[in-house]
Amino acid sequence: MAMAHNLSVNHIWSQREQKQCRSSALRLSSNPKTAIQFLNTGRSWSRPGPLTVVSMAPKPAGKAKKVIGIIKLALDAGKATPAPPVGPALGSKGVNIMAFCKDYNARTADKPGFVIPVEITVYDDKSFTFVLKTPPASVLLLKAAGVDKGSKDPKREKVGKITIEQLRQIANEKLPDLNCSNIESAMRIIAGTAANMGVDIDPPVLEPKQKAIVY
Repeated sequence: MAMAHNLSVNHIWSQREQKQCRSSALRLSSNPKTAIQFLNTGRSWSRPGPLTVVSMAPKPAGKAKKVIGIIKLALDAGKATPAPPVGPALGSKGVNIMAFCKDYNARTADKPGFVIPVEITVYDDKSFTFVLKTPPASVLLLKAAGVDKGSKDPKREKVGKITIEQLRQIANEKLPDLNCSNIESAMRIIAGTAANMGVDIDPPVLEPKQKAIVY
């Protein structure tokens, strides 16, 4: 009898306990009539009804910019101005010309006397980014040889000469823009450009072409 009495007592909650448990319950549904409650006392109860789970959709990412044009120019380092070719090329795309000139001049100020090619990417919101390229090989060769221009007839007329070390320096600078993976291949490419300009390499890198004699 005592055991049965204890079991019946354990299943009867006081009004105060029920009120306290209801106030500390965690509701997992927007409908209070079908909510599932977890009680601090370790006991739980539920009423028939579906469990509502609400998931928040992620916020849409910002719209990607669309490229509307790519402009390639070759400009004197630190001397870009709104005058042609910069003004007409950028103005037709609605780009802020003065902003580009300011950025370009700042990034090329340490290369006076060189022509620095630039590739400008223009987006649909009129913003832009640009990448600086290395100076043309012909410009670097003329600088190294100390001459103003190449030969009109490079096979017969030579305008200057550079050392093998100067050739290596130029090839190393141009390597990122060349279609090769090692300095030796880059040196041969630059040596070919030098030969077409009438600039000799000392000692020679490219073997002269021999004419076959047929007997």
